[in-house]
Amino acid sequence: MSFGLYSCLALPLWGAFFALYFILRRHKLFRPSLIAKCGGTFLAVGSAGLAFWLCRGENPFLRLPFWFFLLCMVADALLEIHFLSGMLLFGAAHVCWIVEMLQNIPLSKRWSLPIWALAMLAALLLFRKELPKMGVQAVFCCLYVGVLSASLAIALPLPVIWKDPWQLLFSVGMLSFFVSDMMVAKSEFSKLGEKLQKPIMLLYWLALYLLSSVYWF
Repeated sequence: MSFGLYSCLALPLWGAFFALYFILRRHKLFRPSLIAKCGGTFLAVGSAGLAFWLCRGENPFLRLPFWFFLLCMVADALLEIHFLSGMLLFGAAHVCWIVEMLQNIPLSKRWSLPIWALAMLAALLLFRKELPKMGVQAVFCCLYVGVLSASLAIALPLPVIWKDPWQLLFSVGMLSFFVSDMMVAKSEFSKLGEKLQKPIMLLYWLALYLLSSVYWF
């Protein structure tokens, strides 16, 4: 199976899961909607798993990037059942991704440290009104944003470091993930309800599609 064939099969399914997720939520079927949400994320798990198995001849369960996608799928459901637990599991997923990347790429402090600092500053400014009201949750939220910002700081300069346009998949994917997560947290802590749900899901699944696609090449 090639990446093109996989995309032809997976993208229509992603669209179907997207529609099903919001139809179920519209009818207040929140728990069943989690099946659709996790189903969409499972397509990224499958993409990474097939890429490692078919293209690289590796056991995906022995590769940290595969666990990144797997943990994201579990965190998808947990986030809507217990927000803090889901957020911490997403943090664990990003730690898997960061460890893998640091083992395989040269880290550019000249690029990554300023990007990390700017991402943290942007997040703190975005949540300047919410943080004082969060109590102990603020600590865990800041820790998660720190980890998420580290993922972004590693991924964003990759096309420049490697001089490889394919690395834009990593960069755009992780930027989409970062923006999506900021929108999730803003929606949760500012009590915005369902207003941001569709752009959140579009950005999140775009991120997973792009990040998993890298391993096919």
